[in-house]
Order: sequence, then C-alpha cells, then structure tokens
Amino acid sequence: MFNYACYPAVEVSYKVKTPDSVTPSQLKSEEEPDQSSKSLIEATEQSTPQLISHKEVLEMFQITSKATIYKWRQNRGFPDPVTLMPLRWLRSAIEEWKENVGGCGR
Repeated sequence: MFNYACYPAVEVSYKVKTPDSVTPSQLKSEEEPDQSSKSLIEATEQSTPQLISHKEVLEMFQITSKATIYKWRQNRGFPDPVTLMPLRWLRSAIEEWKENVGGCGR
C-alpha cells in the first residue's frame, strides 16, 4: 500500500460563473452547443455530387418515415447504401431507381 501522508496537501479553489439559485434546466438553455458537435451534425446531413444523404432521400421522395426506405429496400429493390454511418447512397443509383421503379405503386 502507498503511504499518502508523505504527499504535500494541495488546496483547490474555483469560482462558479452562475449563482446557486439557477436550476439545471436554466443552465442547459443558456449553454451554446460547441462547434464540434455542430459541424458533425452538418457533416452527416450534407450531400455531395456523388453521394446523397438520408435526409435528402427522404425529401426527394416526400416521405417522413425512415422505415419506408427500409421496406423499399426489401420489397421494391431500392439501392443499398454505400455507407452505413452516416447513411449515404450513390446519387446515380437513387436517380436511376426513381426513374425506373420509384414512380409507380407508391
């Protein structure tokens, strides 16, 4: 065992920025999201000329349920995503499916 009595004592002090009467929910509403989480969210929602994001696929087909795309993949031959995290599809494959299959029997 270690003998912690030989270590020097250290005093630590800190200042609180907000008064003690503030509730946790008030603190949370005042906090701004940090830039790293903002940029991560923006990066997962952005599409490129070659790839299309999950959000944009939902908007393209005017659907709100993510389960619809899953069912289309099972039953109607909707293209599989090329990346799973975040979900991305080849734009050309989605547009081809839309022209050939997607317009009929919604």
